[in-house]
Amino acid sequence: MIYFIKGKIIYKNKNSVVIESYGLGYKIFVTDFLLEKLEIDQITKIFTFLAIKQETTELYGFDKKNELNYFKLLKSISGIGPKSAINILSLVKINDLERAILDENITILTRVSGVGTKNAQKIILELKGKIEKTASQGPGPEDDTIVIDALVGMGYTLTEARQAIKKIPSDILEIKKRIKQALKILSGR
Repeated sequence: MIYFIKGKIIYKNKNSVVIESYGLGYKIFVTDFLLEKLEIDQITKIFTFLAIKQETTELYGFDKKNELNYFKLLKSISGIGPKSAINILSLVKINDLERAILDENITILTRVSGVGTKNAQKIILELKGKIEKTASQGPGPEDDTIVIDALVGMGYTLTEARQAIKKIPSDILEIKKRIKQALKILSGR
């Protein structure tokens, strides 16, 4: 197993990076959160999961160990493969995922492409007993849903709204202020 790779980012695209380490280039599928942080020529350390299928071998990468652990938990659920697991972690922060599971909030999980109601219920059922509630002082998934709905109501696409949410500083907690910040982000200010 390859636990992590440390090296220089030499290429980025919409869902993966290539990291050069000791003369080898590793293509690693990463979350959107990590992709936004990485820059070409940046030296970084990425925690990885090696997925071996019949015809392919793929690496999935994460910024922190706990993200890797949640990826493994999600992937352990029947019907959730590595692509679905990374999609979930690309659109939902760990704290929001925990709150959605503990609050049995299916709506948060079904917003992820490829996760229907049955899979969302299965995720909640199988992971509820495995996670511990962490004290989260940040905005919850319900708050972000309100912000997304407001932005979509103003004419922005769901994708644009989700991208703006990811860029809002975590110290901005009030919904009105989060909407204002998202509008600033979307307008390029």
